[in-house]
Amino acid sequence: MRGLIHKINQVLSGFCGWLMLAMMILLVIDILGRTFKRPIQGMAELSVFVMMVVIYLGLARCEEHREHVNLEVVKNALAPKARLIIEMIAYLLAFMTVGLLLYAVSQNALASFQRKEALEGTVELRIWPVKFVMVLGLIFFWIQTFINAMDVARKLRKFSRD
Repeated sequence: MRGLIHKINQVLSGFCGWLMLAMMILLVIDILGRTFKRPIQGMAELSVFVMMVVIYLGLARCEEHREHVNLEVVKNALAPKARLIIEMIAYLLAFMTVGLLLYAVSQNALASFQRKEALEGTVELRIWPVKFVMVLGLIFFWIQTFINAMDVARKLRKFSRD
């Protein structure tokens, strides 16, 4: 399972990189268009959507490499066993928090789909597809948090045996 999740995280983060490139190109074209009085309609809203997708689809890869915010100064001052216990508590809290966030975002995405929620403007942009992508990103983030928690639990068990 770990290998499959690793591959999915890798594909999603690669997709995020391509999305960022596409967004930058579109923003440059929009800026040039504004210079010549021909802006791309809805570009500002679309770039916000792309950023949301990039953020949520990149969460799992960031968690896989343990690159989220961490109080290393405090952790490094602790004894090895205390450090593992604190990490385990942090992962349990993170797992529950991400689970709650996943539930809330899922409910919001479903409601958005049922209402056919969209941003009004010169170009109507549907909001619900972006929310479902956020749900997808949170699912993989939640799974990766669980995998990392199990790694810490194994280390803690091994440390306790030695």
